[in-house]
Amino acid sequence: MITTLMFLAAVASAAPAPHAKPYWLKTYSLAQYRETWSGEISVKTLSVALPKLSALVENGGGRLTQPMENFVGSSTEKQLSFVVPLKKAKALTAALRKLGKLPAPAVRPHGTQTPLAEVREKLARLTKEKTENRVALGQTPAAAEAVDEMIEHLANVEAVARSTDGEVLWNLTVKEVR
Repeated sequence: MITTLMFLAAVASAAPAPHAKPYWLKTYSLAQYRETWSGEISVKTLSVALPKLSALVENGGGRLTQPMENFVGSSTEKQLSFVVPLKKAKALTAALRKLGKLPAPAVRPHGTQTPLAEVREKLARLTKEKTENRVALGQTPAAAEAVDEMIEHLANVEAVARSTDGEVLWNLTVKEVR
């Protein structure tokens, strides 16, 4: 029994300590999309509804992901993808319902909002240390390259987070019903 207790004590003392913050190799999403919505709208006349739909998306602060003529479709159906600010997505849904029958879209979240304060703190610390320790980093090229990669990633994350409060990628099938 004493041997078992000594073994458990040795194993417990050998366990790694919890990782200190910040966790430097944590990666952050560069996707602007906070959610993906998908659904179907039924309209009376496809050729009349599509320009109106496009105008509603643009007036709602959104944009088609490609030119209208590049989307897959037929004479009675068109598959569209567009991006709209998260804050305006519900208002756009209400506006689209005036064009035809639109059930509630299926919503798939894409994670949490970027912790911008954490990203900025890491970026500031790495940039400061890189500037203050240029000679030491020059002696360890692999470490210098790793620091540069982390700075690049954090700067890109900050730029994406600054450029938007999040967007919805909406995949919508527009169907003509007779």
